[in-house]
Amino acid sequence: MKGKRIRLAGALVVALLFTGAALNAEIYIKQTRKTDAFTVMGQSQPEKVETIVTWLGKDRIRVDTGEDTSIIVLGDKKVMYMINHEEMTYAEMPVGGDMFGAMAGEAGGEEAKKGMEMAKKMAQSMMGSMKAKVTPTDETKKIKDWTVRKYLIEMSMGSMMKANSEAWATEDIKIDPRLYYMAANAMMASMGGLDTIVQEMQKVKGMIVYQETKSEAMGATMRMVEEVVEMGEKDAPAGAWDIPKGYKKG
Repeated sequence: MKGKRIRLAGALVVALLFTGAALNAEIYIKQTRKTDAFTVMGQSQPEKVETIVTWLGKDRIRVDTGEDTSIIVLGDKKVMYMINHEEMTYAEMPVGGDMFGAMAGEAGGEEAKKGMEMAKKMAQSMMGSMKAKVTPTDETKKIKDWTVRKYLIEMSMGSMMKANSEAWATEDIKIDPRLYYMAANAMMASMGGLDTIVQEMQKVKGMIVYQETKSEAMGATMRMVEEVVEMGEKDAPAGAWDIPKGYKKG
């Protein structure tokens, strides 16, 4: 868990969370993510199918990826929790401020401080090289009951990663797509520097409900398909915004 705790783009996340204050009810979004089998550095990776459930509430977001991990962002408390259900542990991070400093303070010692500073520089370097380009098209069709428009999305992180996506978005779903984008990419948001990516993604009008991405990284070619399969307004389950009982801070 500690290796994943980089830096949260705090001010932007908080701003988007408070955009959700106008929500009268919690919004439930169920999405599937299928990654085809691929080989990287001589190691074969099997096909993987995940179910991602997102809850958008007033000043709060929860994202469950399969049964293994959950991310909870509470805008009113300005805190984010990353939960590992398999290990029954969680990490707590402030939204905004010097997250690396807070993490070093928890761990204590000069070595921890040096490690956090190194992680901070690495994260800033990675996100600084990340670029996105969105090209709208005039092509439309129907997906489920939604009228969708096709967008071409290019993303890169220097020479480390390149990805091209064919995305289909609809304006028939009345939620703030920026809020959903931040929720769906909570892990990437934790690395900071996402504001320029969000700005470019605003060229996509509405919410993406289907996306096919082909990417190249570390010499491997990967294909991933993401699709919204269910969506509606309903109450989140009891305890959805709390750390499960018995979990320890990692």
